[in-house]
Amino acid sequence: MSAPLEVSPTNVRPTRPGDVVDAHVHLFSLPLFREFVEKTPDAPPRWRKAIEEGKWGRRNETLPDLDAGAMAEWYAARLDDAGVARAVVMSTMPDLQYVRDFIAASGGRVAALCNIDPRTPDAPELLEREMAAGFKGVKLYPVNRCFRLSDPACRPFFEKAAELGAAITVHYGVTVDPAGDLRYADPTDLSPVARDYPDLPFVIAHFGAGYLHEALRLCYQCKNVCLDSSGTNNWMDYDPHGYTLAQVFDRALTALGPERVLFGTDSGTTGRYRKWIAYQQMRILEEIGVLPGDRDLILRGNAVRIFRLDD
Repeated sequence: MSAPLEVSPTNVRPTRPGDVVDAHVHLFSLPLFREFVEKTPDAPPRWRKAIEEGKWGRRNETLPDLDAGAMAEWYAARLDDAGVARAVVMSTMPDLQYVRDFIAASGGRVAALCNIDPRTPDAPELLEREMAAGFKGVKLYPVNRCFRLSDPACRPFFEKAAELGAAITVHYGVTVDPAGDLRYADPTDLSPVARDYPDLPFVIAHFGAGYLHEALRLCYQCKNVCLDSSGTNNWMDYDPHGYTLAQVFDRALTALGPERVLFGTDSGTTGRYRKWIAYQQMRILEEIGVLPGDRDLILRGNAVRIFRLDD
């Protein structure tokens, strides 16, 4: 593997009203998969298969075979085409130099959250190293990795996160991961953690991904918990309340206010950027009468504040 890239200073202008920040995207490539599998003897077979076939995802789409620098340029071009000023990548694999190099090469255009199992003894140390490498926080997958954030074993990790001011996005609810376990899907589990670390910002992805009511109750109790709108939100197909996406936005904005809802598309890198999701959600915000200043918070300002994108 080539020598690590040095973290570049931010070379993009600060965001301003009217810009769009996608607060939830993903990064997949063949070199990234190779690095993870090489250092992870028990990597899931489907990830090894992805390397063999060069394909990934439910649609079996082609994985880009780009080094970190080329990927950063390619990602920036995608954002330009979509009219997006910045984006925040949600890492799905831990401790990868490829993602660190991608952050450095992005020069501030694309930020990232690292991936860590908060139960492990070295989780605080790894988080400190990742934050020093340029990550803005961490993405946690309790449903996919089968753990509870309320587990006392996670407390040293949250102590370090609070010390470092790390932002934390959490995937609760349903998942396309075949290894996911819905026993860990309820956002209510975050309650004692968010309560005990009131200065830590938490973002629950995908409107709770089928656990909207539980997420809203948690957000009522803990003012440091936010929601993001990312993805197709096809969990609504299985929700007994028959919500439309406009109703979900309206309910979230009524309960939380515009300062705690973030826009995202959940776009990956094996398919086109999800411009249709961006268009749909922006149109909904207009149709339900969200004022321009509040739309700017949802589409830009909240992500900039929570993930410190203009720092």
